[in-house]
Amino acid sequence: MNKLFILLFALSCAQQPPSVSKTYHRKEWKHWTDTDRDCLDTRNEILKSRSLVAVKMNKRGCKVAAGKWADYYYPEVHTNPKKIDIDHVVPLKNAHDTGGAYWTKKEKETFANDPQNLVITNRSYNRKKGSKGVDGWLPVHQEYACKYIKDWIIIKNKYGLKLTHQEQNTIKAARCN
Repeated sequence: MNKLFILLFALSCAQQPPSVSKTYHRKEWKHWTDTDRDCLDTRNEILKSRSLVAVKMNKRGCKVAAGKWADYYYPEVHTNPKKIDIDHVVPLKNAHDTGGAYWTKKEKETFANDPQNLVITNRSYNRKKGSKGVDGWLPVHQEYACKYIKDWIIIKNKYGLKLTHQEQNTIKAARCN
């Protein structure tokens, strides 16, 4: 049986959280932290570690000033970190709405800074995606859409987040292997 559908089945059978009553506030999801105290926050750690070439740092060495990055959602390469966003595969609001509302501050921070849930993309693409889930937005290229769906399921499973019926329907309709 296809691994994607095994994960999908496991998520659909998982214990579902009670209906969310807490209102989502992005500030509760502390992100871009510097947990190792090396002056590089999560954003700059991701830019540095995922550059296809050696990065150039600012004078203080705390921000990436230049590099070369493959876009996660589209077949493009970026070189200007100011035009790049670090995006959450599973957006913070979606995590909140599907089980994360009941997490502790530390659990929310861990999720918000998890490198496995963070990808590099053009700032404008991230704005179009926003807090939408796979049922509201997918990359136009099938290969990229399937990679996104696969990672979506992995992150949802990793954190025990509910996979909504709309998400399940979109995943099934995408026909990814």
